[in-house]
Amino acid sequence: SIDISVSFDASTNITTVTAENNGDEQSLQLKPGSFQNLYPITSMSMMLDSRASHTVAELQKLHPNKLQNTSELSQIIGFYFARTVLAPTVILSHDRQLIGDLIKILSQLDGVHGICDIDPTRYKMMKSLYDASDTPNLRGDILQILHDNKTSASTNCVAVELLCRTTDAQLQIREIIEDTPSMTAFSTERSALHKDGLLFGVFVEGEITPEIKSRASLVV
Repeated sequence: SIDISVSFDASTNITTVTAENNGDEQSLQLKPGSFQNLYPITSMSMMLDSRASHTVAELQKLHPNKLQNTSELSQIIGFYFARTVLAPTVILSHDRQLIGDLIKILSQLDGVHGICDIDPTRYKMMKSLYDASDTPNLRGDILQILHDNKTSASTNCVAVELLCRTTDAQLQIREIIEDTPSMTAFSTERSALHKDGLLFGVFVEGEITPEIKSRASLVV
């Protein structure tokens, strides 16, 4: 049998999980992140995908002062590539260059398709019931990418840069970044946009609204 024990050190804010199996003992240290989610700090070898460590290393080169502690960002991007836990992955920042660089780095990786410079006040997030069928929109763009690469849909990822300069722009993206499948009027399960494998890098100018912050995986 496996014996599992959990201890918490209030002085360091570290939770330690220990598993013992026939004399073999392994421990994992966890620390709360920005939203009080627990992340491993014992070893970064636990990364779920090597692309995550590459992304964070490249981003840190460009923003050494902004990204001094990268453990939480690394874990979240690891979850993104694993297509689990956080769906979609939503990273907010007041630094437009950082968000732009993140999406650029991700879009250069195998299996990742990037969509850049989307202003929600100028480009529709999704079609309304009364729009023409060929109306350009972000939801349709993402679905098109996934359908064009349907033979590897289970491993394809999409990274989107959203530029929210106004409160109205933040309101426009609420539905596209929430964790439920995106449906339109008369849409079927086949045409639903499921959010696993999606990452939204969101530049926010001014105060972040509670509706958007509640959907965030991380604010950097």
